[in-house]
Amino acid sequence: MNATEVERLVRDVIVHGGLPFTVLSVSSSPPGWTITVRSETGDIVQFPLADGRPVDMRITIQDTLEGQS
Repeated sequence: MNATEVERLVRDVIVHGGLPFTVLSVSSSPPGWTITVRSETGDIVQFPLADGRPVDMRITIQDTLEGQS
């Protein structure tokens, strides 16, 4: 996956889950990706996302963001 596809995946999880976040950036890192989002309260949340199967990445994104909201 490239950065655009990962960003699209993160946005899709946010929209479909009704999660209170906005994607700020998706950047490449050694294990995969670093995701940075802003919560509706203005807090910045950054988390690593291992490159892998989209379904596994989706679960990680959802679990991480639900734990932050």
